[in-house]
Amino acid sequence: MKNGKRHVILAGLVLALGTAVYLNWQFAPTESFLVPTKSNVTRSDLGKAEFVSADVNANPAAKQNGALAESRLNRQTARDKVLDELEKQLKDTSADASTRAQALEARTQHVKTIQLENTAETLIKAKGFSDCLVLINGEKVSVLVPESDGLTAEKVSIITEIITSQTGAELSDIIVTPVK
Repeated sequence: MKNGKRHVILAGLVLALGTAVYLNWQFAPTESFLVPTKSNVTRSDLGKAEFVSADVNANPAAKQNGALAESRLNRQTARDKVLDELEKQLKDTSADASTRAQALEARTQHVKTIQLENTAETLIKAKGFSDCLVLINGEKVSVLVPESDGLTAEKVSIITEIITSQTGAELSDIIVTPVK
């Protein structure tokens, strides 16, 4: 009796799976929805201007938050340089153990800072801000928010509460700056 129930349940599951596969195949987008691209595009071509939309009017938020985007790009460039240098030190077989240990500790701290910044930015945006940029430099924390968000004392309080809870920074070490 138990085997009979198992077979019926198994048959029902196989039938449901088959139905799901058929429906997925039936309603999946066809190639007519795909955007044609050049067939000879290589990975090295992806950063070139012809493959990047430079129309600022297409995204008004990018125009409004240009300073934040530029700062975010500068921060990412600096992060990449530091992480690359630390990786070189870690991979250097001629380096002594203490140098490699220091490089590992520095990389770990750098990654932790990156995670804290990203978490704080996400939480600030979740509170209704259109964009923000959090910069942690040791004990000091700077938060850049668009001027268009109307920075009031209440909003600054929300931001500082998020920063203190996420980073453990003192209120005197937090700077909230509106950006045009």
